[in-house]
Amino acid sequence: MSEFTSGHILRAEDRDIVRKYAVEGSVIMQLNEQFIAYLTSDVYNQLPVPEHIQQLSQEAPVLYFYNFEDHEWGYRLIYRETETAKLHIAYEYEEEIISKTAMGRYPEKSFRELLFGGTLQKIREELEAGSLFEEKLEELFDDSRPEEFQLLGASGTQIEKLREILNINFINHDINEGMELSDEFKQALGIEEMSFIRHEHIVESKRYDEIF
Repeated sequence: MSEFTSGHILRAEDRDIVRKYAVEGSVIMQLNEQFIAYLTSDVYNQLPVPEHIQQLSQEAPVLYFYNFEDHEWGYRLIYRETETAKLHIAYEYEEEIISKTAMGRYPEKSFRELLFGGTLQKIREELEAGSLFEEKLEELFDDSRPEEFQLLGASGTQIEKLREILNINFINHDINEGMELSDEFKQALGIEEMSFIRHEHIVESKRYDEIF
């Protein structure tokens, strides 16, 4: 079964702050001694950060982590309403680039029109003739900023390990190896327990500590 994980990770010491901003239906569960998971129905990957998470980030750093195995994984570290670090690795990253390019050029058209009208294929051929795909791959870790994880209490050793693995050379410039990096990221940060965890699953199984 493919993993579908999505949720917010905060320091265990910030539990009372989470309670202040918790929205109806959200839950808190203890991941380990250092971290808690705050789970809501929000799944926003590359979409705008929800307002209630922005408010929470005013008082505590929030790490939004997602792993949709076989498709994409990544994180967004938010503090004081600022995204201080982020990473998004998608197996179909070329398709993402093509789609964004097409929607930017033809905002009045639907994705369906762009697809079946042949526009997406034409843009793919155009981009393949250039070097954009390669350039974007090389920029994959530009905003990963391992040093920012000190906000979550990461030690110097942990930050160095994150620097080592969040690097295009570490994955040999290969998106497939990048897709397999999520487990090493979790191990380096100490959040191995953040696996197969999402709001609806935890609510259904009642594995939470608190529900709001």
